[in-house]
Amino acid sequence: MKIALVAEHASPLPAHRGEPTCGDSVHVVQLARHLARLGHRVTVYSRCSAPGLPRHYRLGRGVGVEHLAAGPERVLNENEVAGHTGSFATGLAASLEESGAPDVIHTFGWTSGLAALSAVRTGHGSDTAPPIVQTFHSLNVTEQRAGLPERSDRARMETALAGQVERIVVTSADQRFELARLGVPRQRVSVVPYGVDTDHFSVEGSGATEPWTTGRREDRPRIITVTRLGPGGGADALIETATRLPEVELLIVAGPAPVELPLDDDARRLELLAKEAGVNDRVTLTGPVDRRELPRLLRSADIYASAACYDPYGGAVLEAMACGLPVVATAAGGVTEAMLDGTTGVLLRSARPETLGRALRGLTLEPTMRSAYGIAGADRARSRFTWQRVAAETEQVYQRALPREKEMPMAAGDGAHWSG
Repeated sequence: MKIALVAEHASPLPAHRGEPTCGDSVHVVQLARHLARLGHRVTVYSRCSAPGLPRHYRLGRGVGVEHLAAGPERVLNENEVAGHTGSFATGLAASLEESGAPDVIHTFGWTSGLAALSAVRTGHGSDTAPPIVQTFHSLNVTEQRAGLPERSDRARMETALAGQVERIVVTSADQRFELARLGVPRQRVSVVPYGVDTDHFSVEGSGATEPWTTGRREDRPRIITVTRLGPGGGADALIETATRLPEVELLIVAGPAPVELPLDDDARRLELLAKEAGVNDRVTLTGPVDRRELPRLLRSADIYASAACYDPYGGAVLEAMACGLPVVATAAGGVTEAMLDGTTGVLLRSARPETLGRALRGLTLEPTMRSAYGIAGADRARSRFTWQRVAAETEQVYQRALPREKEMPMAAGDGAHWSG
């Protein structure tokens, strides 16, 4: 099968060394590589977001990348990206015509979906256009319920887009419920969760703290979180919770965006909050950690905590589970798909410090329970959330999107579908 993955805002080639870190980019890169391993030819179409990016790039065997010129060659925020979607659609239409139509187009994010719809209408009639599968990592209506800003234009576009594509893929049952509220038939929506690289994130290997901290005090349990530092990421709530847990230390790993702590307003705000709360000697902001080193840092901790008001991916929780950590997290977005409450950790209705404090204190006092949650979490990550399985389930969605006369044989060894 010839597959086009369209991710206008998510570059598979980060400007810095190493692997991509943002949730969309990780999803696109891992899915592309594993679809290629299933025997498909994959091309990723992304906006050129940095000077000097090659127009054509080989990401791996069977995977190519096309960087399309659309707006300034720098990373853009969501509102800025939407302003250049028309140019991106024009470039996408030309590139698809040059390379030949794919069998299926899979788009990530609402602007990519709009660009793909425009591109196929430019180059094809309605009867010959390749089917479009749309992934909404996040819906604005869901974000609004979590207290994040309303973006009425985006919400309307997401609703209109959902009604025009052949199939929709979401990463959690919560998102499918939201789409049903928007009038999208349940049978057109498939739940294929976010994945985790269980070869890299695993219980095997050493744990390390250096050079991120000044050293671990062995008499204190360590709680770790990987989150954005801004509002809604949950770092504030965890710092306030630390005042209720005088026996623990807290590591806050900034992610996924690159952050220079001395220059970052949110980092300075959190450091001041910790100082005013009297816990600055037990709270460390590490800044970004290279994904190659992140498993070692995760394994150095005793508990993973997530207090984010909304997490559409659940990727950081999955990575912690794969490393054998018990998890305490708010039931938000993709986290609800990743965790089993009472089996891999504790799911909370809210991120109030008193609620977080009770759950975290209970686990710090129960090493046997921590161990049981950690074992169950690692097993769940390996058995249900590998990128190999995510790719196989996504391939099945593509099959359902194809016209019957174009249906293709499935790759050998495909597993049973998730849902939808």
